Amino acid sequence: MKKHFVSIFLFLSILSFSQNQRFYYDYQFQTDSTDVETKKSELMVLDVDKKGSKYYSEYVYQNDSLMNAHFSKNMATHSDEPFPMSGKEGVVTHKILKSYPDFKINHVVSLDMTLYNASQQVKMNWKILADKNSIGNWSVQKAETNFAGRHWIAWFSADIPVQDGPYKFHGLPGLIVKLEDKLGYYKFELKGIKNNILERNIFAFEWEKPIPIDYKKYQIIYKNYRKDPTANFRRKASEGELYMTDEAGNKMSGPELIKSQERQAIEQMKKNNNILELDLLK
Repeated sequence: MKKHFVSIFLFLSILSFSQNQRFYYDYQFQTDSTDVETKKSELMVLDVDKKGSKYYSEYVYQNDSLMNAHFSKNMATHSDEPFPMSGKEGVVTHKILKSYPDFKINHVVSLDMTLYNASQQVKMNWKILADKNSIGNWSVQKAETNFAGRHWIAWFSADIPVQDGPYKFHGLPGLIVKLEDKLGYYKFELKGIKNNILERNIFAFEWEKPIPIDYKKYQIIYKNYRKDPTANFRRKASEGELYMTDEAGNKMSGPELIKSQERQAIEQMKKNNNILELDLLK
């Protein structure tokens, strides 16, 4: 009975602290294990309120918001002005949604022109260690876990009583301030906090309606995608639904377009051999 009371009290304290907060993370990742030049950095956001959290790219959000506003303006004025990009173009397009208190996860991701919402329940088996330190203004403690084929080292702060963190990570008695895999390919580090934030609609476009699936189904879809990354594109292009222009402005469609996209997709897949969830490559 005492254990249940402590758990309920801790969760209520988390809710009172974490309502309407935004945590900014510097996310560093290397997509090709053989090429350090593929290492990138992106500003990621973890929005927390009493219902759950949203994890997404700040760069993608800003550009999507600008594009949506620009598209609406063009429609209203019957204009075709080109879209002005913001300072940085984001490359991390997936979004991770967690619900409280069950920490059910929804992984929203686009594969071959199809948007999916894969639901799963992730059990994080953390080993909390005695090591303590400070990162920025936060006092932190060390913890370790295995997840998705990688060994992860985390530093969490009990001063921020939010049992959450970047990507799908959660379950520590404090916010994850720093997290990296043992080999150093992936790293997340908290850089700032905003309180009393307004809720954002991270799905900027009306047509962004992901197909709901469970994570086991997503694993099958992802592995098929790795084998044939342009299957859906090939179908649409062969039916005349798609066309592109080359560098000279010449229209490409049908077999020519398909061949061009297949070549690019195969090259990109070769370089994308070091994904965060390594288990998906098995």
